[in-house]
Amino acid sequence: MGRLHEYFNFHSIRTHMVLSFMLLISMIVLFVSLVSYQYTVRDFENVSIQYTVRLLNEINASIDSYVQNMKSIAQVVVGNRDVKELMEFYVTTHDKPLSYREERQVLPELRTAVMAHLDTVKNTRSDITNVAVISKFQDVVLSDPRKEVNTFSEFNLSDWYLKPLSNKDEIIVTPSHVQNLIQGEYKWVITLSMAITNNDGEVTGVMVIDLNYRSIEAICENAQLGKSGYIYLTDDKRNIIYHPQQQLLYSGIKTDLIDEVLKMDEPFMRRDTKTYVRNRSAITGWSAVGVVNTDELLTNRVSIIKFYFYLAGWALLVASVIAVIISTTITKPITILESTIHKVEQGDFTVQSDIRVPNEIGHLSNTFNVMITRIKKLMESAIASEEEKRKSEIRALQAQINPHFLYNTLDAIIWMSAAGKNEEVAEMTAALADLFRTSISKGDSLASLHNEIGNIKSYLTIQKMRYGDKLSYGIHIPQDLLGLMTPKLILQPIVENAIYHGIKLSPTGGTITIGARRTEKLLILTVEDSGVGMTEEQTARLFEPKENTDRGIGVINVNNRIRLSFGPEYGLHYYSEPGKGTRVEAWLPLLEGNRREKDV
Repeated sequence: MGRLHEYFNFHSIRTHMVLSFMLLISMIVLFVSLVSYQYTVRDFENVSIQYTVRLLNEINASIDSYVQNMKSIAQVVVGNRDVKELMEFYVTTHDKPLSYREERQVLPELRTAVMAHLDTVKNTRSDITNVAVISKFQDVVLSDPRKEVNTFSEFNLSDWYLKPLSNKDEIIVTPSHVQNLIQGEYKWVITLSMAITNNDGEVTGVMVIDLNYRSIEAICENAQLGKSGYIYLTDDKRNIIYHPQQQLLYSGIKTDLIDEVLKMDEPFMRRDTKTYVRNRSAITGWSAVGVVNTDELLTNRVSIIKFYFYLAGWALLVASVIAVIISTTITKPITILESTIHKVEQGDFTVQSDIRVPNEIGHLSNTFNVMITRIKKLMESAIASEEEKRKSEIRALQAQINPHFLYNTLDAIIWMSAAGKNEEVAEMTAALADLFRTSISKGDSLASLHNEIGNIKSYLTIQKMRYGDKLSYGIHIPQDLLGLMTPKLILQPIVENAIYHGIKLSPTGGTITIGARRTEKLLILTVEDSGVGMTEEQTARLFEPKENTDRGIGVINVNNRIRLSFGPEYGLHYYSEPGKGTRVEAWLPLLEGNRREKDV
């Protein structure tokens, strides 16, 4: 009882639609009863069209099965090892003279094996007139060794040869045509062709199977469409695949409404005393067209009084208006919900559906509102999670400090103190204090270029005191750029890398030059050294992750920090040659002094 109540729930869309169709059908049936003869004629026509549609469906199914079977045969040919080897042989020896062994033994043996395989395939079906394989350099191997290739054939310009060469995964099926590949044979055939590939997937040739019309003709002629009815096949390009009178069509003696049939929107079309019914195959893309002589349906057709036509016309008009009104009433909530969903599709997750009707659409609207609310919360949670993850990564990268520098500096301070160089000890200690004050300071992740240069000066002061005359440096920054913002501590790892892996390895020492320039969209900081330089291979490995070593970690750190903060279009760029030094460019966005990124 509960299921019955659910099925006939008067608040459901299903019930509304059933009642609407019942009302429409009842009105039509009422008027059909008043004009029974006229509709009897139409019934005969409709029955004939439905029969023709079913018949065409069966024909299409038979032809689809036939074509699929032929494609399977084609796969057998192109997959044959001897066929592949022969095509590969023709391709690889195209521009080379054949040796005695290849000419006298290998090639004849391969050709004989391939011919035997092709002949076996040809003899499997009576509707196969010819099987051949053709290399991409137009070497032809026929299934029958007694036949010769027509020297006047222009097969290399045909679609069945050209298309497989550029579409190796597609099986080409051509419309009917006269095949002139074989000397002395000019048969009407349908050609099926497919690319032959080698083990590397490269196209080496084309397999071609020519089919006569026995199977297709048998399928089409077994269908009965009255005494004068017939069936023909066309493809989507309006080429005739099969027609019982195709030779008359090609010669111009007979015409048919092929163009009009392929353009019609309805499944059938009436012209004069004929009805054309079309059914298209989704597998082959071919259209089976049935031509029925309407006069054969009713031999004693009687004229119908115009009054009944007018009455039927008005009845259909009223039914159409009622159907439109009812369908509009039913679908209006769906239209409103669709509009709301479209806003969500455009990215507005603040919308809510206001449909309040006691049926399935109302329930769907409530579910939609709950879903949008949950999606919005999930998106906000995901964005917050990703932002926190990004900040954590930047904090971890920024916290990496190489301890070796601290050890070496303290060691140098001890050495200078022992030597009585108190002024140098004081200067180096002050520089070290300034450097680490900047490194461990909290607050913004950005610093002005002025502060960053001050930090690198402290670092270079320490290194200059350690290396003496072996290291010299220069800093050339335009005054108008000092107020721009940069990520903190990005120059020190680059300069450190230049000293330890460039200048330190040079027997004569070297110079480090720091500069800056701006473009329309970038602030570019440069660090150049006159050290030993690097090869292209060493430069290419700079940003690869290092294991069990700290060499280059600072540079990777800087590059990752810049990209995490601003995006993949920014970062470090190295230019170097062995013996000519190295230039590093740090590409940064233009950030004015009043812009601050939150603490990361």
